[in-house]
Amino acid sequence: PPKSGVIKLNFDASFTSNTNISISAVLARVSESLIIGDCTYPLLDVADAFVAKAVACEMTFSFALDMGFRKVILEGDSPTVIKKLNSNIVDRSVLSPISQHICFLAGFFEKVTYLFIPREANKAAHELAMDGQNR
Repeated sequence: PPKSGVIKLNFDASFTSNTNISISAVLARVSESLIIGDCTYPLLDVADAFVAKAVACEMTFSFALDMGFRKVILEGDSPTVIKKLNSNIVDRSVLSPISQHICFLAGFFEKVTYLFIPREANKAAHELAMDGQNR
């Protein structure tokens, strides 16, 4: 569980390649079991699953800002996305505009931590994304 005053945000995305539609999902928790908010964002014309995960992280910041959170831990099951956000190296990949926008949005928070977690530990966010895709 996060420390007092810190919100843990789990994010994930589902992606359908034949339609290029992605569903970003975010879950906000104050403890392992207490969810204080969740949301899904449908996105059209997403290039691939890799981009879908990065956009899901980006949408997590929009959700956190809307909810008024100030100290957050972002957890996701994409090692590449988390690694890029924790790196001090300039991102020159296709994700560069997204990662730059994420860094900009992070400036609105007192504290931001990015953590990679395995899919099994991110199951609730994954299920929310999959449920959104089915709707």
